[in-house]
Amino acid sequence: MNTRKGVKNKWFILILLSAAVGLIYQLPYLRYSYYDAMLEAFGYSNAQLGNLMSAYGIGSVICYIIGGAVADRISSKILLSSGQILTGLAGFWFAAFPAYPIAFGISFFWAFTSSLIFWPALINYVRNLGTENEQGRLFGLLEGTRGFISTLIGLGIVAIFNRAVSIAGGLRTVILIYAVVNIVLGIITYFVIPAAKTEVQGSAEGKISPVRNFITALRMPQAWLITITIFATMMCFICLGYFTPYLTGVMGASVTFAAAIGTLRTWGLQIAGGTSGGFIADKIHSSSLTMVFAFIIIAVGFGIMLFIPGGSQFLLLATVLMFTFGLAIYVNRGVYFATLTEAGVPAGVNGAVVGFASALGFLPDAFMYTVIGHWLDRYPGAAGYKIIFACAMASAAVGFLCAVCIYRLSRKQRETVGPMARPQQN
Repeated sequence: MNTRKGVKNKWFILILLSAAVGLIYQLPYLRYSYYDAMLEAFGYSNAQLGNLMSAYGIGSVICYIIGGAVADRISSKILLSSGQILTGLAGFWFAAFPAYPIAFGISFFWAFTSSLIFWPALINYVRNLGTENEQGRLFGLLEGTRGFISTLIGLGIVAIFNRAVSIAGGLRTVILIYAVVNIVLGIITYFVIPAAKTEVQGSAEGKISPVRNFITALRMPQAWLITITIFATMMCFICLGYFTPYLTGVMGASVTFAAAIGTLRTWGLQIAGGTSGGFIADKIHSSSLTMVFAFIIIAVGFGIMLFIPGGSQFLLLATVLMFTFGLAIYVNRGVYFATLTEAGVPAGVNGAVVGFASALGFLPDAFMYTVIGHWLDRYPGAAGYKIIFACAMASAAVGFLCAVCIYRLSRKQRETVGPMARPQQN
């Protein structure tokens, strides 16, 4: 009975954390869904609104590194709950439509609460939720359930926004709902999830210097390989996001068709790819090998796109290809942190490696949109998109090589020192 109860609690905790990670980023990324509404309600220019996102992005890169060291020293339970609560509290101030300098500061603050306090602690906790053989499904379900919950709640909030009397009033309601939900989830998280056993043991044994942890992470080949696979996946993911304008501008699709495909790509593939990728990784007992196959599909898919002519007669082929390599991209997103255990990253420096890998791995978010915008302006029509596809194909090739190295490294470790120590369950 106790074992069954522990298993049920584990999956309940994973669902709770999926909801938390799916909703904590809604406030910093609000402009993705409510761009025009924010321009009207806040009275900012396009450049100012873009600067808010840049502030968050640059702040996050710095905070990921620091957050990794923090996650190795402070209980994940405390970090997870405080990150959500602080994010929600700042949302109340943001809902007042403050002056631009204040909103700029709030964006930096959200980088602190989500990227320094919350994210490394989340990866630490999920890794400790299960054994080595469960890492794929844990991280895959985290990604898939995150997409499902954020989509479900997001659609409900959109319905509330559409019923508002004014755009400003509707946007304020949206921000306040997300703020309250984050605070409530933070409180529930604190009282529901237990401290991980590895953290309890670590607190009794004393904590290693965060500087020493970070230096150790820098010296680990696994850390660099994992970082590059995340970087490559993010490059492909960003390139995938430009498929909607490609369908309308080059393939002759209607705006309605492209919007429907874009919605299915964003939410459907996240749910399907993240979840299935995790189970596949556990089935074949290797997250890195799962990524190897996924990177092959991504590289081949984008490579074929380079040779498909424009025109509506090839629209169906292009769409099928997009769903195929798009699914593979989300498979990678679901399992790339599951390679931490497989690659033999010690639990004591897990946070440092996560912070380092997140800071550099998610770096394309800070520059690729500007680069791709330049490509599309300089090379209009199909030519600009061909460059995007070539970039994604090259990124997938690099990711493939690093995933192969992780797989070979993990096999070598198993052969020389035996099976890796499995993290204890909560």
